[in-house]
This record gives sequence, structure tokens and C-alpha cells, in this order.
Amino acid sequence: MRLKRHQKAERNINFYCVNFGFRKPFQILVDGTFCMASAQNRVQLREDIPKYLGGDVKLLTTQCVVLETEALGAAVRQAMHIVKNFGIHKCGHEKKSISGANCLMSMTKDNMSTRYIVATQDKSLQNALYNVPAVPIMYFNNLNVLLKAPSPITIEHANEKRQSKFNLTEHETNVLTNMKSSITTELISSDEHKDYPGIFQRAKGPNPLSCKPRKKKNIEDNIPKVEKKTKRKRKRVKVPKHVKEELKKQLTNL
Repeated sequence: MRLKRHQKAERNINFYCVNFGFRKPFQILVDGTFCMASAQNRVQLREDIPKYLGGDVKLLTTQCVVLETEALGAAVRQAMHIVKNFGIHKCGHEKKSISGANCLMSMTKDNMSTRYIVATQDKSLQNALYNVPAVPIMYFNNLNVLLKAPSPITIEHANEKRQSKFNLTEHETNVLTNMKSSITTELISSDEHKDYPGIFQRAKGPNPLSCKPRKKKNIEDNIPKVEKKTKRKRKRVKVPKHVKEELKKQLTNL
């Protein structure tokens, strides 16, 4: 189960890295509800979240979240101590603070450039952020930290962004049309092509096979070949000695 949880987290965070430019260290905006859940489950956020996401993280919060946890009093004192240990990003509500949920919503309006990961246990805030493109949501499920899968709106924006890389901009299309019109006018106005109606065709070169040198015929091919006849071997008959002696005797008697 732990391996599958880490594989899903890696797949989800890689989606945001490839399509929306998220990079390490990941910026995580934390609210009071998430800190309260970590205190109840006794989870060390600075140690467990980097292991889960597979990289360095920056745990951040806003002044509105800190003031909200202070106003709630002793019921969320543990969450207040945890929140105050994180870095505070300017939210623009220094003069008049608002609720933590509204503050985080305003921080992620243009999340394609700010690239925040929002960590919250507030269900209404999670549902609202789920409809905002390019906003990863992190929450506690019992003792485990989970990263929500990208929403359909986020996937649609990623596909549009991917297709826009291959489409031409208005400036590029205007430049191409001007180049085409200038080239056609130059061809029409040039004196070289006035005598030629239609498309000017260049003369084709000779056939490369006809340009090959002729093969020289060997003289030896014209000379008829004489077949070699095998010589017939003589068979020698061996005469025994006693026959030879008899013949000699007969010759001497004559």
C-alpha cells in the first residue's frame, strides 16, 4: 500500500512539473486545519512531506491563517504553534485580514505562475480549489498525507497548453503571409518568367544509365575452347621368367 501511495504521488506531481512548470523545492501553502490534523496524528510535516513528494519542500502560510488560528484560542493552540514555525508569504491583506480559506483562494488565482500546493482539511476549500486549474491539493487521510489527482479542468488546460506550442501565433501567421505575397509578386514581375506560361520547368538531365562507359569485351571470349583429350595408357603384360628362358632356348637352337 505504501509503495502504491508513493507511485501515485510521483505520477501526480510529475504531471504538474511537466505541464505547469512546478519544480523543487515545492511551495506548500498550509492552513490551520492541516496543522491541526498533523498535531492529532503526530506527523512531522518537515520530515514526512519531502519523503512523500520525493524532493525538497518549502512549508509556507499567510498572515491571515496565523491570525485566524490565534483568534480561535485554546482549541487550536497546537495548530497555532505549528503554523507560526512556517514562512509567511505576503497575501495583500495586511491592513484588513480575511478568513484563511478566502486568503488561500486569492493566493492561487494565478497558480500557473505562482505554483503553490495547498494543504488543507477544509472540504469546502478543497472543492473550490478543485475547480481552479493547476492547483494541487494535499490532505490527510487518517495517518497518511495524500496528493489529490489532477481535476478534469486541470487536465483540459494542460492539453490546451500542449497544443498551443505547435500552433502559430498571430504575428507568425502575418509574417508568413507577407513573405508569400512578396515572393509571388517578385516572380510575376521578373523578366525571366514572362515568356513562359504557367510553371517554369527546368530541363531534365540525361539518363544516368546512358552515361555509363561501355564494358570492354575480352578477346579470350571469342577464341573457341579446345577440349583436352586424355591419352590412352598402354597395358604392359608381364612375362614370367621360365617362359622367357624357354623362348631363349628355342631361339638358340634355331
